[in-house]
Amino acid sequence: MSFLSLSGLEARQSCTTEGRPLFGYLEKATLVNISQQKVDSLVDSGATTTALDARNIRMHVKRNGSRWVHYEFIHKKSGQKTAMHQPVSRVARIITHKGAPSERAVVRNTIKVGNIIRFVDTSLIGRSNFPQQLLIGRNFLKDTALIDSGVKFLQGNCQ
Repeated sequence: MSFLSLSGLEARQSCTTEGRPLFGYLEKATLVNISQQKVDSLVDSGATTTALDARNIRMHVKRNGSRWVHYEFIHKKSGQKTAMHQPVSRVARIITHKGAPSERAVVRNTIKVGNIIRFVDTSLIGRSNFPQQLLIGRNFLKDTALIDSGVKFLQGNCQ
């Protein structure tokens, strides 16, 4: 009787199931329009919208009435800071278990996981208390991928 290590099981894990890519609960993602930064991501089917760690978030309204947001993305591993200025696609009202509701700017970002590239709504929030700088929500996953919650970084082994 032989035993495989967990990493051996992960290496043998299929990259697809039912014709769809299979994600682990953690995946490496590339923030395509943010200096091609690669970040660890938490894949969360309980989250409606993908969320990005952003700092110094400042929304403003232009003369034509359109909303824009300035923010900084600071890559956790390299410390590289990227200043961003994007149109706001919508403002999300977030209700938490404690305290009053808050508003978050939502922008459109291009995110790549494995060979999958999606242009999705991304809410901007300080995620410095979390190990992953990106939370991949259902708006990225819908009609795209399935999740195996018992393994991590599956798509990195598929390329």
